[in-house]
Amino acid sequence: MVLTAIGTPLLVVACLVAVVAVAPTKILIGVAIAAVIGIVGSVRERAERPEPRVVGPEDEPVLHGIVDRLCVMADLPRPEIVVEDEREPNSWLVGLRRGRSRLYVTRGLVDLLEPAELEAVVAHELAHLAHRDAAVMTAVGGPGAVLLGGGRRMHGGWIWMSFGFWVAAGIGWLSRVGTQTLSRYRELAADAGAASLTGHPAALATALRKVAGQLRVVPREDLRVAAARDAFNLLPVERPMEGWRGRMLGTHPPLELRIARLERLEQALQRSRLADPLA
Repeated sequence: MVLTAIGTPLLVVACLVAVVAVAPTKILIGVAIAAVIGIVGSVRERAERPEPRVVGPEDEPVLHGIVDRLCVMADLPRPEIVVEDEREPNSWLVGLRRGRSRLYVTRGLVDLLEPAELEAVVAHELAHLAHRDAAVMTAVGGPGAVLLGGGRRMHGGWIWMSFGFWVAAGIGWLSRVGTQTLSRYRELAADAGAASLTGHPAALATALRKVAGQLRVVPREDLRVAAARDAFNLLPVERPMEGWRGRMLGTHPPLELRIARLERLEQALQRSRLADPLA
């Protein structure tokens, strides 16, 4: 996965160097315009997001207790906590630095899970924080996402310019393949980190089953906003892609794979406890 993390942005740079070196000026201009449009669109989307309401211990004492306890155990700075008033059960973590991060959970998640399951989900998100996944994924996928977004926003017009937009989107799509591969690996690493932190892999497996089952009954229109942040969600709300598209472009590993890995971790943990009752 280190090769993917390093190779993906290098691939974008190599493609851009090739475009500058061999492409006609009109195509180069199209790629440059797509990049500018992608940056402007990304900044505008971030500016239009409403300011989240951070909840205190008096609002969510159980959730705060879980976060405080796990942060002490993992030696992590405590993130701010935001409870989004959304029906679908999910969680995600935002923040490029350990000391400035926010843990988001939805009201649907808090109401759905038992305390041990909620603790496992919080541990999963804190594992992302410990691994600095937000910063890594931004560095790896940011340039390609800008080109892909800008290329998709532009269409029609002068044929050479339009071809430049398609070149930008193509480079962005190649970057997306590498970024999503890294994303799937980091989800598995966060699952393992949560299991290690809590000592209860089965609790996370149960939480994933519950969340997946509840997502199936939430109306699709209620999931549109959540789908935009699927790369950060505990579970994606978009219907999983099948076949080669799922293996290349899925933001998360298959649910069955995650649960199977957690069950193996639980079995190994139980065997170790039987072998050493004082452990």
